[in-house]
Amino acid sequence: MMRNQHMEHVNILLDHRGDCQNHRQTRINHQVHHADWNCHIDFPSGYYSRSNLVPESSELEDEQLLLLSDVIPTAYWSVEHGGVKKGDTVIILGSGPIGLMAQKFAWLKGAKRVIAVDQVKHRLAHAKKSNNVETYNFKEHEKIGQLLHEETKGGADVVIDCVGMDGTVPPNTEFGSKQDNQFGTISPIITASQSVRKFGTVQITGVYGTEANNFPLGDFFTRNVSLKMGQAPVINIMPKLYNMIENKEFDPTDIITHRVSLDEAAKAYDIFDKKEDGSIKVIFKP
Repeated sequence: MMRNQHMEHVNILLDHRGDCQNHRQTRINHQVHHADWNCHIDFPSGYYSRSNLVPESSELEDEQLLLLSDVIPTAYWSVEHGGVKKGDTVIILGSGPIGLMAQKFAWLKGAKRVIAVDQVKHRLAHAKKSNNVETYNFKEHEKIGQLLHEETKGGADVVIDCVGMDGTVPPNTEFGSKQDNQFGTISPIITASQSVRKFGTVQITGVYGTEANNFPLGDFFTRNVSLKMGQAPVINIMPKLYNMIENKEFDPTDIITHRVSLDEAAKAYDIFDKKEDGSIKVIFKP
């Protein structure tokens, strides 16, 4: 499996509570160090405080808030932007952190069926146990798209791709990047095109950063399938999701499988990359 290393996410847990007076200065100066370059970013304090500060009165644990920076908003937006509504059948491709969270939100939107597709057994087991979804291991089905179309009696109302271009392809399927201009695979999009119903919706959340060879545009067009995609507006969604966590509408921590120190970072990355030791989400606790 090819991996796009710079797209991996690391979550470092820091205490979210602090002296709120420190955040009332006119501007907040942040220094960012990365590789061989440095830069300074100035955030107006009003903007920063509105979008990022946890209320001082919050009784939530740090781990409940940690994934508000990326995973939870992306998953929520995928379901919201995909138009999932009451009574829908929803297929979610990929049962990594975002896929698992998207399953929760699909149920909260009133979905009738939620189907998880992956090739990692412990991810699928977690999806079934924690989110009560139907599961399919595409490694065991050469024509997974056609199978899902049949099992949903004509296709799902919404298919959400939480995989992207660095995913693994089904058995006996070409990776797709041997041709010019494409990095990675569009196999998840092909599966989505085969498993969505006429007049259904495909939401592309997984990252595709290059041109796509053999994109199934004709299939989408002739069956009136709506395509939605893009990057989640994380900051705008955070307050709503904070309230949902506070109201115990979903558990944001059940995807955390490993809690390690920074000294164990290299080992943690290796476990995560190889999907070993039941790894789903690793957090560092300095």
